Amino acid sequence: MQKIAAVAFVSALLLCRPAVAAEPVEETMAFAGLQRQYTLYTPDNLPSRAGLIIAMHGYSSSAQNIMAYSGLNALADEHGFVVAYPQGTEDQNGNAFFNVGYAFHAESNVDDVAYIRALVGRLLGNERIDPLRVYATGMSNGGDMSYLLACEAADLFRAVAPVAGTMMTAKAAACTPSRAISVLSINGSADNVTRYAGDPDNEDGWGPYLSVDKIVNLWVGLTSVEQSSSMVLDFSADYSISFDRYTADSGSPELLHYRVEGGGHDWPGARFAWWDLRRLLSVYAMGFGEHSSFDSSDVIVKFFKKNI
Repeated sequence: MQKIAAVAFVSALLLCRPAVAAEPVEETMAFAGLQRQYTLYTPDNLPSRAGLIIAMHGYSSSAQNIMAYSGLNALADEHGFVVAYPQGTEDQNGNAFFNVGYAFHAESNVDDVAYIRALVGRLLGNERIDPLRVYATGMSNGGDMSYLLACEAADLFRAVAPVAGTMMTAKAAACTPSRAISVLSINGSADNVTRYAGDPDNEDGWGPYLSVDKIVNLWVGLTSVEQSSSMVLDFSADYSISFDRYTADSGSPELLHYRVEGGGHDWPGARFAWWDLRRLLSVYAMGFGEHSSFDSSDVIVKFFKKNI
């Protein structure tokens, strides 16, 4: 009976999945002697002054993966954004990455900040994209890259939203953004990959990186804000999210931090690709997965939308 119910559940999802008007396009651009790939999603009937979101995958993952689990394309349709998903280059172990200063990438000369700058410049050729509404988000390594862009490309980006991201100690020490920038961060308190308490002694081999609390304090100083509210958001009997907001004057950048209590290394509220039947069955058996009632993507897009 359980197997029949699971098959019925999957069949229902296949039948009622929403139609997507536009289709993502795989594109390539030459940069610094490399052919860099990215996936671009442009909604039909894109409004004028549309925003642009750069969404970056985690270490060893892909543009296709973050496009699938983030659900940003559907939100782009709803809110009038263009979304670009850059693909990282491969490191010495054959894993896709963005160069944020990990210890085992010390010999890499890939300049991903320059690449993202060039990619944004190319995409701004679409006259409907507003150059004052450019944003970055990412998961894990992509979250780390979002922080790095906030440090080194604040002139280009209006706001960033790293998920399960951190800042390498050396990069944090050198962080001098050209202007204050709004930051939204989401981290799980029990993340065993991006440790909430940081890894100052490089026990895991990524290189020394800051605790989430130190990162929040760093950006409080960089954006000249102070804590204006703090609350606990209860989503179920299983977990809660501690939320802190830091602001200054009206219209100035703000800093938002979501701490998922007991949360791991994930994108809370991640979608699942409809064609991945094995994963859908697994999710069905587990009761739709952890933290599904908190929609990170929706929170991020609404945050970007008000930072104009």
